[in-house]
Amino acid sequence: MSTAPPEARHDVRPRTASRPNRQAGRVIASLSVLPLLYVLAMAPVWIHDHQMAGVADRFLDHPPPPKTSISGADYHGSVGAYDMKDMCTFRLRFDLSTTLSLDEIARYYRAAGIRPSEGGNDSLEFMVWESPHLPGYRYGADDRPVIVEIQDRDHGSFWDLRCM
Repeated sequence: MSTAPPEARHDVRPRTASRPNRQAGRVIASLSVLPLLYVLAMAPVWIHDHQMAGVADRFLDHPPPPKTSISGADYHGSVGAYDMKDMCTFRLRFDLSTTLSLDEIARYYRAAGIRPSEGGNDSLEFMVWESPHLPGYRYGADDRPVIVEIQDRDHGSFWDLRCM
C-alpha cells in the first residue's frame, strides 16, 4: 500500500512543448497544405496551357502561305468546354495579312499537316475570316487583315475547371 498522499500519486509527465508552440505547429502544418492543394488544382490548367502553346508553336513554325505574313508571334488562346461538357477545346487565333482569298488560306492550312496536341482529335480545324484593320500594322496596297482560328478538340478535362 502506498503511503504517499493522494495528490502525489498522479504521474507527472514533463512538458515537452508549451501550448503556444503546439498551436503554432498546427497552424504551420495546416498552412503547408495550401500550396499543395493549389498545385493539385492548377496542374490540369498548366498541362492544357502547355499543350495549347505547343499547337501555337507548330503553327508559327510552319511557313505562311504565299503572299501572306503573320502579323506577330502573339496569339489569342482559350481553353473551354465549347461543345461537350468535360471535354476541352483549345481555340487559337492568329492575325495575318494577305492578298489571298479566305478559301485559299483555309485550304493551305488544312493541307499543311500541322500536328494537333496529343489526347484530342486526330486533326485540327481551321477557320478563316476577314478582320478589321489591326492598329499599328502597316498593310500593303492589296493586303487585307484576316484571322486564322485553330480548334483542337476533345481533350479530356482532367479536372480543369475551365472545361466543366
